[in-house]
Amino acid sequence: MSSRLVIGLIIVAIGGLLLLGNLGWLDSRHLLRTLWPLALVAAGVSMMRNPERGKNHTWAWVLITVGLWIFLDKIGLLDFNIWQSLVPAILLGVGGRLVYLAMKERSEEMHDPLPRITLPGEEKPEFVRSFAFMSYCDLHPVLNPFRGGDISAVMGGVKLDLRDTKMYGDQATLDVFAFWGGIEILVPPDWIVSSKVTPIIGGFVDSRRPSNVIPTKTLLIRGFNLMSGVEVKN
Repeated sequence: MSSRLVIGLIIVAIGGLLLLGNLGWLDSRHLLRTLWPLALVAAGVSMMRNPERGKNHTWAWVLITVGLWIFLDKIGLLDFNIWQSLVPAILLGVGGRLVYLAMKERSEEMHDPLPRITLPGEEKPEFVRSFAFMSYCDLHPVLNPFRGGDISAVMGGVKLDLRDTKMYGDQATLDVFAFWGGIEILVPPDWIVSSKVTPIIGGFVDSRRPSNVIPTKTLLIRGFNLMSGVEVKN
């Protein structure tokens, strides 16, 4: 069951309820106010059935849980308003994510398999890290080959310009995290961009222009953005 099919079925159901309500056969507004959380459940199920996401179903379970919680509250089976806990839960999730990234960064620094001492004339691969909190970062690494990165924007923005950067090896991974912010990534025309970014009330946009250059490198962008935007350009 593809995401397009789920969205199409939801739109058909809404249109049918509105039509029946306009004909006076039922109270469509009451039904829509009661049943709309099931759309979140359907979206979560669709995400879980998407083979491109592999085994990472975190946000699918979040949508299913939130949708069922709101639905049960609306029909009176739960006497607890989820909106009272939504903002604290978001803050806990964002804070936990930042703590996880910090611990991951320290662990990678302590167990970095790449040699820290390079021979004269040898280029050392560079791992780009950036964290923008209520600020803006403009990064343009060009000195060393790019082997990956980890960039975060919380109520801020990050621009990563890789157009003049060489890639170390044939594939690199870029982890992104955005919360009330934006991330802009510029890549060379000979790079293939593979996205595993999960947008939650946000968006991921691939704005690259068509190119006649044969792709030779692959950039994997993964992570998630909450009420934010991530855009790829060339």
